[in-house]
Amino acid sequence: MPLPRIALAVALAAAVPLVAQQPKQPALKGEYVNKGNRNDSIRATLASFGLPNLEGTWHHAGPFDNAGKAGFDAAYGPEKGVDLKATYPGKGGKQVGWQEFKGFAPGKVVNLINLYPGTKRDAVVYLYHAFESPVAFKWKLSFGSDDTLSVFVNGKRVLHEPHVRGAAADQDFVEVDIKAGKNELLVKVCQEAGEWAVYAHPAELPAVLTESIRKRLERDFPPPAVAAAIGRDSAAEAKFYPVNTLNLPADCVLEAGGLGFRPDGKLLACTRRGDVWLVHNPTTGEADAKVTRFATGLHEALGLWVQDDKTVYVVQRPELTKLTDADGDGAADGFATVCDKWGVSGDYHEYAFGPARDRDGNFFVTLNVGFGGGDQAKAPWRGWCVKVDPKTGGMEPWAYGLRSPNGVNFSPDGDLFYCDNQGEWVATNKMQHIRKGRFYGHQAPLRWVKDSPFAGSVSDQVASGMWYDGTVPGQRKWNGVGRFVRWAAPAPAYPDVDPPCVWFPYGRMGKSASEPVWDTTGGKFGPFAGQAFVGDQTNSCVMRVALEKVNGVYQGACFPFRSGLQCGVNRLCFAPDGSLMVGQTNRGWGSLGGKPFGLQRISYGGTVPFEIHHVALTRDGFDVAFTRPVDRASLGAKPVSVGSHTYVYFKNYGSPETDVRAEAVGAATLSADGTVLSVPVAGLRKGRVYEIRVEGVTAAGGEKVLHPEAYYTLNELVK
Repeated sequence: MPLPRIALAVALAAAVPLVAQQPKQPALKGEYVNKGNRNDSIRATLASFGLPNLEGTWHHAGPFDNAGKAGFDAAYGPEKGVDLKATYPGKGGKQVGWQEFKGFAPGKVVNLINLYPGTKRDAVVYLYHAFESPVAFKWKLSFGSDDTLSVFVNGKRVLHEPHVRGAAADQDFVEVDIKAGKNELLVKVCQEAGEWAVYAHPAELPAVLTESIRKRLERDFPPPAVAAAIGRDSAAEAKFYPVNTLNLPADCVLEAGGLGFRPDGKLLACTRRGDVWLVHNPTTGEADAKVTRFATGLHEALGLWVQDDKTVYVVQRPELTKLTDADGDGAADGFATVCDKWGVSGDYHEYAFGPARDRDGNFFVTLNVGFGGGDQAKAPWRGWCVKVDPKTGGMEPWAYGLRSPNGVNFSPDGDLFYCDNQGEWVATNKMQHIRKGRFYGHQAPLRWVKDSPFAGSVSDQVASGMWYDGTVPGQRKWNGVGRFVRWAAPAPAYPDVDPPCVWFPYGRMGKSASEPVWDTTGGKFGPFAGQAFVGDQTNSCVMRVALEKVNGVYQGACFPFRSGLQCGVNRLCFAPDGSLMVGQTNRGWGSLGGKPFGLQRISYGGTVPFEIHHVALTRDGFDVAFTRPVDRASLGAKPVSVGSHTYVYFKNYGSPETDVRAEAVGAATLSADGTVLSVPVAGLRKGRVYEIRVEGVTAAGGEKVLHPEAYYTLNELVK
């Protein structure tokens, strides 16, 4: 018989213990602090509210032994509880204790290699930071490491990853429980050989702060993974540039390495798996593509150049090859080596890209260095751009210092450009103007200068491979006049490093840049005719670049363009109808979108988006030009914010944004036709990237700028 309702309530009350009332947390008082960039703003805002921000005193203990990689799982003394007065048996039986780590800074990749002079391999270090918090909260932290990473919070291990990689920001994230009162953070990094570094920073503002405070940060500085990859509203982009996906046959694994249209309107696509596919209906609007195999058996084909309906040149790993279809049956029946004079050692990272063809018929190929470690140019001409005469098969070394030059192309003006990927000696992804005999920064290719037409332009010491390894002292940075200088001597002589015409800020503007292509459609692709488009393999997006020449030197701005694609963007090619074909692969590196490969098509919808069209340098600032007139009423007192940063040139894998500043911006003025906003910026300096944001600017009717940010690389000042 069921209990009466009142009796049931009494019974339940007796059976279920009351939940203990949680102590009330103290109210937090503070304010949002905009410091001109995301990381500094996070730390400053946390400090304003009295919350921890990883600043303050850090300590280190080590080295401990990592012989045979055993240190990763070895629970050395610090893992059993930190006592800053304790000593422990360290590497080689030496007693080690805690020392203050005066060089540690949150938000920067910090070099550990000089903590223990004489220990350069098989080592373990522990980093310790104790801090107070007025309240308990959940905190998302960001880490990076070279190599393995283990993280402990208040004695509990929360992260344990056996990485082998170069350290960079935002490689690992973990959410941890912070308690009111004292907290302890312990970070363990194991090194086998080579570089040794760590990164730590608060990833975001915690939920213990009000939503309005957190939204201000996200509005001003979107998280890199969101802002650069997904969070730029791909649905809004689709209103102006819709994307169609071509459904490929089951037997067509189109991991695109090269794209090119034939005169008959059919599309050729080569792949890293060694096939060349012929797409018969790339722009008809049919979802199911008709695809046939034109050729197979090539070695990692990563670029092609179409001559006519029967002839295509393909770059494969060891050579430039001419493929011909003499009988016109749609399949190649002739394979001829054009040039195989560059070296191949077997290192998996020795890719070959191109070819780009000049007006005289010569081909240009860019050659990847090997990956990591000591000698990254084992084979001749690795890290070089080479020129090939297709008539004779002769090869001429053309320029050097390239790292991973995934894509090379000529502009409509006949100038040669390539895009490089972040890594050793490459601070972040970049776009370079290639000129004969110039050096672009990566030091491994210097080994082959002695055998090149440029022998004698670099000291014998450098050319023989005995270059300085980039660690302090001798670390180099921009000197403010567009060249790198050493902070401290002595070090061997370097050739001048040609600065990029565009730096792509890492994360916010992709993570793995690919081939640049120019819009020569005469307006069929919208309002950006004459500008360049660059794909990104990791973030599965397309970026836009508007260049200008100042004092004869290329520089300019990059912008987001189209995100939300299904896979990593490796190759772009404009179709005869003015649409943009997008060849894709994740190649095992991983990419946003979830697909392993594919072919998509971006077309112009016919409505001009309200965008920053380009940025031009002036004597006292920047002219920001828009695709449509600006509503004057939207400008307000400060319609534009400008920040800037630079990078360190060193051997480390990438560089954090360095010397970050909020720039002083004067009163902006709008042109008579409403399309150009002139923005005075005090104290412009060479060798810096200027982040220009126009968040509050609208067109008539209140339409916001689709992508309100531009990143302008300044190499030369207007005279």
